[in-house]
Amino acid sequence: GGGVMGLVMGVFMGALTDMTPPVTIIDGKEVPQAPLKEQMRTTLRATAEKSLYWCRQFAFITGVFGGSECLVEKYRGKHDVWNAVVSGCVTGAAMQAKQGPQASAIGCGGVAGVSFVV
Repeated sequence: GGGVMGLVMGVFMGALTDMTPPVTIIDGKEVPQAPLKEQMRTTLRATAEKSLYWCRQFAFITGVFGGSECLVEKYRGKHDVWNAVVSGCVTGAAMQAKQGPQASAIGCGGVAGVSFVV
């Protein structure tokens, strides 16, 4: 579910961000643009890379959130909003784990807050 959503989002975001190639200026003169075929190849490659990035991100988020919510619900034996809040905290902390404990705490609070509101 999340991987497919990420793939669609990646195609959309990649297409938006990589539509126009950068203009290169050397000695005050604009370098001629590459042929259309090369521009298309470069744009499609960049879009594919963005798609895979978003696909991995959404798959990770939905996997961690869904898995932790199931575990929390099974442990608590209740089906309420607090399962989503705890799962949001786990997901936010996992997303920011590489940046250190302070970033994990902020991620935990942020995603848990969004989970509570939603």
